[in-house]
Amino acid sequence: MQRSLLLMTAVLALAAGQNLLVNGDFEQPITTGWTLTLGGAGYGATDRQTSYHPDPDYEAMDSLYTGAGCRKLAQRVNVLSPWLDVSFWAKFAIGGGSATCWSVACMTIGYYDASDARLGETRFYHHNSYCNWTSTPTMHLIDVTNPDWNQYSLNISEELADHLPGVNPNSVRRVEVALFDTTGGG
Repeated sequence: MQRSLLLMTAVLALAAGQNLLVNGDFEQPITTGWTLTLGGAGYGATDRQTSYHPDPDYEAMDSLYTGAGCRKLAQRVNVLSPWLDVSFWAKFAIGGGSATCWSVACMTIGYYDASDARLGETRFYHHNSYCNWTSTPTMHLIDVTNPDWNQYSLNISEELADHLPGVNPNSVRRVEVALFDTTGGG
């Protein structure tokens, strides 16, 4: 059995602090602002509760329990430029897996052009030893090894300049924030 789990709250903000995400704090039902996409064959769950984190507000949980599949809870927003900061609290957990079917819990920040073509992606991910993902000029991997709740942040302009040479910052017109779970290899 493979298992991946990601719990989080997220903020995508301009330098002035304006949150661009709708329901980024998950205080409203998950269907407000967020889209769930399922792929492959696997059993999972997406939920929001106040009991996931020690604070009294809501966090979202996405989990994939078995099978070779994936789940993505995402929100894509229009941006005028990549001069944005992303910050989020997350707790990543995984279990099980093999060389042909491994588990990953991942928080992704995707970069899209005006026609919605994906230009690149940053992935904060927790994985087992079988995961064969590697960084490329259009995908930057940030390995998360701490299983506790932590706050993560990223300045998108710096991320593109420092780690994604295959992405033209002037072409970024949409940014997607997503919880992503997979138990499939390849």
